[in-house]
Amino acid sequence: IVLLFLSFSFFNACTTTQKSNEQIKILILSGRNNHAWEQTTPVLQRTFEESGCFEVDVTNQPDTFNFENFRAYDVIVSNWNSWPENDIRWPETTEYGLLKFVEQGGGLVFFHASTSVFYEWPEFEKISTGAWKEETWHGEMCPVTVTIDDRDHPITKGMTGFCIFDELWFNAEKNDAFHILGSAGKKDEEGNEMESQPAIFVANHGKGRIFHTILGHDARTMRNTGFQALVLRGTEWAATSDVTIPLPQELREELPGENPDYNWFETDTTFGLLNHTDIVWQFNYNDFRGKPYFHPVYLGRNRITCVSPDDHIWHLGQWFSWKYINGVNYWEYTGKSYRSEGVTDITLVKLIKNPDFSAEIHLDIDYHPQDGETVLKEKRIITVSPPDNQKLWMDYELLSEAVSDRVDINRTPILGEPDGKSWGGYAGLSIRYNQDLMDASWISSNGDTSDVNGTTGDWLNMSFKGLDGDRIGSAMFVPDNTKREGWAWYLIDNPELPFYYFSPAYLYLAPLQLSKGDCIKLNYRILHISGEVTSEQLSSVYQSYINR
Repeated sequence: IVLLFLSFSFFNACTTTQKSNEQIKILILSGRNNHAWEQTTPVLQRTFEESGCFEVDVTNQPDTFNFENFRAYDVIVSNWNSWPENDIRWPETTEYGLLKFVEQGGGLVFFHASTSVFYEWPEFEKISTGAWKEETWHGEMCPVTVTIDDRDHPITKGMTGFCIFDELWFNAEKNDAFHILGSAGKKDEEGNEMESQPAIFVANHGKGRIFHTILGHDARTMRNTGFQALVLRGTEWAATSDVTIPLPQELREELPGENPDYNWFETDTTFGLLNHTDIVWQFNYNDFRGKPYFHPVYLGRNRITCVSPDDHIWHLGQWFSWKYINGVNYWEYTGKSYRSEGVTDITLVKLIKNPDFSAEIHLDIDYHPQDGETVLKEKRIITVSPPDNQKLWMDYELLSEAVSDRVDINRTPILGEPDGKSWGGYAGLSIRYNQDLMDASWISSNGDTSDVNGTTGDWLNMSFKGLDGDRIGSAMFVPDNTKREGWAWYLIDNPELPFYYFSPAYLYLAPLQLSKGDCIKLNYRILHISGEVTSEQLSSVYQSYINR
């Protein structure tokens, strides 16, 4: 058994080369851009801060800075341009201060459109590349394949390529002073590969270092693991000339492959399985998020789950939670406290590790309001399959008993009900998917490939294009004993954030009332699977599950 601490911010094993291991000081230039800086700057700031390596300031008035202001920082990250007013210049003291900052050893980071600026400032052309020019063009946002061309540079050393949903520029301006670390390409409307474009650049200027990538059109692209790895490592290199921020496991060139070496790991709040040093799955309990949940869950190079995204911080990878019990909210947090009105109180944890590296997780759970008496008790058993690089299944068995005189289990009302919402109906077993994923599709046991919300069936599969370009997804299986009248599939497919969510919502069409002593038993199987999967294969899994 390996005992270790594993964090959910996959870049935060940071040991900078700064004196006394101080954090790198960043200034983000913001406040104007023809891209949505109001959305992108907060994502950038959060990415840097959550890495643990950077101390971040943001200015929306970069034209008020001079050299003395700039020199307080190790690196400047620009999310600023004035497009289409391209003849705009900064005050002389600001322009001089920025150039002097870089020449004397400061770092400078650009991405996407932040070099498309200062077309009348000749000196700026020397410290930038990838700007929009007359011959530049782009198509619609789409899956873009990034290839690492230089695996020896500190930023990209040992890094594999990845896919990102982005806006790819063609024929952007080139500055021969910049070295190309990677390129990006996409397919045309007929499915033919188009000419790859230089996409990741570095340069030295005076004593300073400059990093630029044409990636990063919007907040969605900035949530991509590949983009974040490049920007974090590129920014550290620009600031220090070194890179200590580790690559996340899905971007490492070498994976365990055909020689697995499995080991358990366990702490006071986590339990999971490693293949060499890579996480296969991790179960979390009694931590600050207040509920038991799986995160991360990996298949190959793809991380399936997402935890506490900035749009819904109470979304916890793969988890089970009721919404309301007797009017008390057990689902959402109050403010940013990571505490709900209702407490999901784990009173017993039993972890069983099998020789084939399958596992059983036994939980006793009491549901009660803060400072209130228990209203519902639950015994939960989760069985996790032996590891397989192509698939992983988890069987849930939940037995709940009402221990107060009346237990009303409810959800946000659906349309057609008083105060109904278009997003109403959710509660129960859920998956919030990793924001790297794109190109969602689904199919139900009834053959439905659209409008599955509110329908029922034996199983439903939701599939995506993953970070590595291959299909990845999950199927949920619901046996007859769990098909109460009122349950239905609940699915969210919002690619703009992105926001992908999936649940066999037990209360979708109707709430549930229990009297003291009443029990409910729920059974589910979740199958995470790599590659294309057919209806016949999923139906076979369902039969195997119900006949086990």
